[in-house]
Amino acid sequence: MKNPFILLLLLTFISCGDEEEEVLIASLSLTRFPQKWELVMMTGSLQDSQTRGDKMAWQENYIFYADGAFKKTRERNNEVKEASGTYSISEQENNSNHILYHLVYNRENGLIGSCSGKPEEYLHLDLESQTLLSDWQICDGPGLYYEQVTIEKE
Repeated sequence: MKNPFILLLLLTFISCGDEEEEVLIASLSLTRFPQKWELVMMTGSLQDSQTRGDKMAWQENYIFYADGAFKKTRERNNEVKEASGTYSISEQENNSNHILYHLVYNRENGLIGSCSGKPEEYLHLDLESQTLLSDWQICDGPGLYYEQVTIEKE
C-alpha cells in the first residue's frame, strides 16, 4: 500500500457498528459509514456559469455504505429517482491528495453521469477542498460538486 490512509479506509470496510452510522459535518470523515455526499454546485460549459441550492437543475446525493454498496438519489421537478450499485476507492495515480471513487451500477439508469457509456461513474475526492467531483464534465456533462453532510441516525 502506498498510503496508510488507504489501508485505514479499507480496514473500515471490514468493521461495522452503531458508532459508524453518523458522519460529522465540517470534519471530513472517510472512516465513518454511511457517508452522505450532497450536490452543492453545478457548472456548465460557459465560464462562470454556476448554480447552487434551489437554482440547480436538480438536487442529488450519494450514500456510501461500509459494505461497498452505494445509493444515488436525484430529485427533479418533485420526482425522486434512485439507482444503486457497488463502489471501490483508490488513491489517484500520481496525486495522493485525490481519492478516486469508482461506482458500478446494478443496471443502466438515466441517473448515471458518465463519459464511457457503461453503467459506471468516476468521482474524485479532493482532500484539500473536501469536495467530491464528478468526471462527467470532461465530456461536456455538467460539473457536479458534492460536499459531505451529516446523516441523522434512524
